[in-house]
Amino acid sequence: MQSIATALSRYATALVGVAILGGGLPAIAETRATTPPEDAAGIRAAFADFAARILETEESMQSLDSFGTDAEQAGGYMALLRALVKGIEGEVFQDVDYPYFRFVDFWLREGGDNPDQKYAFSPVRGGADYRIWGTLGSARRIEFQLYSGQPWAGTGRSVGYLAFEDIELNPDGSFEVHITSASREGNWLEMPSDATTIFSRHIYDEWNDATPGTLHIDRVGYEGKRRPQLSTEELAARLRKAGATFERTAKTWPAFVAQRYVASLARNTMPEPVDTYALGGAKGRWMSNGYFDLKPDEALLITTWPTKAQYQAMQLADMWFASLESANQISSLTTKQSLLSPDGAYYTVVSAADPGHANWLDTGGLPRGVVLMRYDGVQGKLPESQYPSARRVPLAEIPNLIPGFEVVSEAERERVRAARRKHLQLRSGR
Repeated sequence: MQSIATALSRYATALVGVAILGGGLPAIAETRATTPPEDAAGIRAAFADFAARILETEESMQSLDSFGTDAEQAGGYMALLRALVKGIEGEVFQDVDYPYFRFVDFWLREGGDNPDQKYAFSPVRGGADYRIWGTLGSARRIEFQLYSGQPWAGTGRSVGYLAFEDIELNPDGSFEVHITSASREGNWLEMPSDATTIFSRHIYDEWNDATPGTLHIDRVGYEGKRRPQLSTEELAARLRKAGATFERTAKTWPAFVAQRYVASLARNTMPEPVDTYALGGAKGRWMSNGYFDLKPDEALLITTWPTKAQYQAMQLADMWFASLESANQISSLTTKQSLLSPDGAYYTVVSAADPGHANWLDTGGLPRGVVLMRYDGVQGKLPESQYPSARRVPLAEIPNLIPGFEVVSEAERERVRAARRKHLQLRSGR
């Protein structure tokens, strides 16, 4: 991975050089004034700080346990680049007064993101009024959560939640949600003075050709106002926030995996599900999260049961807590996408090689990673009889361990991957 490290180091060093020395491409430099504006020092210093954070974070990454195999090292650099995009989009480009949603899709994967969900984020100004509008489309559920700070990084809290069960949809599946300080009828979330982010999830339990959902946001009263030009002072402040967000994102998730999974869980097991709402997650969402560590000729055989949850699914993530490729590789399955065995259970196989079973979660060759299982729309508690279980087994033994085992052909695998890819293209508009 030395070539990647060298390339990133040279890029960041060049950024520092440009910021400090005012350098640039010769053809561009010839057309600019030789003397920079008086107020350029603030933005230059912010730009230099941003570039320095890239180098420091890249260097610290190499000492982590997650930075193991060649594939894991590549995953680490992908995590850095995704964190970089997140920092720039979320802190520089987005605006609390003239908002647009930032979507997490199949490129910008992080934080144990769920391939079945289309995540949307927008910054908000605490105490101000906002209107969200859109459509449910082919999604199974949609929900909204209001944050103050960043609960996922231990520096904030959830300050509001609107569950799918409480959202009034129009006959055509369209809706409006108002986030205001004053209460009102209909779909409403109270806007506290310390709110910073509105977060939404479209949740899909079937990946099909139906029209996906849409989502938009406006600050009330600003829909037609002219947006003022950024000053270098304001841009410098945004760039410093972007650097902090980049560094926090890049460092938080591998540490989260190391502490919450590798150090705390017995490998190749599935612990009992927990209610995530107390941890900043969605109300009614229970999760069982495991850590797999397998040899090429081994598999993790996971047994789950149908529940009363509105949505139930399982997925894989890497050591940087990014979901695995999910369109051209089947690394996630909902119960709607899974085969139910004759004994009434779902048997899911986690392995690098194809076991032949319909419910295969493909690790893409990664020897270790995270298994995330979600139950959404749970009323009350999950009964212990429906808890998942897992065991490490020889891959060759899979046909003998699954009731009603039938071999799935490669042609069928290709059909499923093509359908998944098409759905994600439609969902993301790409």
